[in-house]
This record gives sequence, structure tokens and C-alpha cells, in this order.
Amino acid sequence: MLRDNSTIESERCGTRPPRKSEVTRKRILDASADLFGEQGYTATTLRQIAKRAKLDAGSIYYYFASKDEILEEVMDIGIRAVFDAVRTSVEALSDSTSNREKIEAAIEAHLNTLLKLNAYTSANIAIFAQISRAAQNSNKRLRQEYAAYWHDLIQAAQSSGEISPAADLSLVRLFLLGSINWSMQWYDPKKKSIEELANSFSDMLFDGIAGKSS
Repeated sequence: MLRDNSTIESERCGTRPPRKSEVTRKRILDASADLFGEQGYTATTLRQIAKRAKLDAGSIYYYFASKDEILEEVMDIGIRAVFDAVRTSVEALSDSTSNREKIEAAIEAHLNTLLKLNAYTSANIAIFAQISRAAQNSNKRLRQEYAAYWHDLIQAAQSSGEISPAADLSLVRLFLLGSINWSMQWYDPKKKSIEELANSFSDMLFDGIAGKSS
């Protein structure tokens, strides 16, 4: 059987074009993330998801057993993308990088990914409080790993004296990540770049709202 050049190149590079089933699966996930973010999880039906994905309603069951299964994957994609981006950004820094600079890089990576995967990350933030405890716990381990990663970053800054020894690390983490996530609701790129916004968050964390006295 003859193979086209793209197939040969994909094999040579160790990759392959996505199968039709993978493309369709992604369409379903993309449509679901959009709808979950727009109108919530409860109000979204499989029929609406199928219509947005331009599929027959019944065909969704070929790829997913239920709406809950779709939800779990949508949430997993959003969390994992942010975590991977933050970890990659921090690990790319040199050993001499200060803890403040590491946290600032992590903030910027988190923000960039929130906007790049807006549908998935918006869905995570918008519907988390609406869904069942079982659904919230579906990717609990991944959320805990991400929280622990930030805890370690902040703890390192505290140990080096860059953050007050009196600061409650859990509260600092919750305040910082909550503020970053909520920025999706009001951020305007015409007024401030992602880098500038990350700098602002970093300044508030390390210098305080009043700023450090000279």
C-alpha cells in the first residue's frame, strides 16, 4: 500500500496524524468546556453539547459514557495544562534565580495558560462550586499536587527571608491562586500585559499593598 509523504514523515519523527475519533473526541470536549463555562454544568445537556460539536446526539455515547465523564476530563485538561506550564516555566530558570523570580514566573505561566485555554480553565473556575462532591473529588489528587507545588515555592521564599516568617503559607497560597484565577473575569489586555499583571501580583505578595518601607 502506498503511503503519502505526511504519513512517512510522521513515522520518521515518531508521530502520527490524529485519528478521526481523536479529533471528534476533542470537538466534544471543546464544546463541553465552552458550554460549561457559559451556562454552568447543570444547565448543559448532552444534546446541546452534540449540537455545538456538530454531531448527532446519540454519537456522544460512542466516546463518553456520561456527562459526568466529560466533566471529569474537561476539568483534568484545565488543571493539568496550568500545572505543566507552571512547572516547565520554573524548571527552565537557573539555580541562581531568586525565589521571588521563580514565583513571578509561575504566576505569569499560570495566567498565560488561563487565557490560552480559556474555555477549559473558565469551566473549572465557573462550575467547581456547582458540581457534586464526587465530581469535585474526581481530580482531587491532581489539585492537591498543584497546591503542594505552590506551597513549596512559597515556603522556599519564606525560608530565604523573602516572605515574612509569620505568614500562614496555606492562606498565602489560597489568596494568591484565588486572586490569579479570578483575574480571568476582569482582565483587559489593552490595559495591562500578562507580564505586568504577574509583576503586580508578585509585588503585592512580597512588598505588600502599602509597599516595604525603606
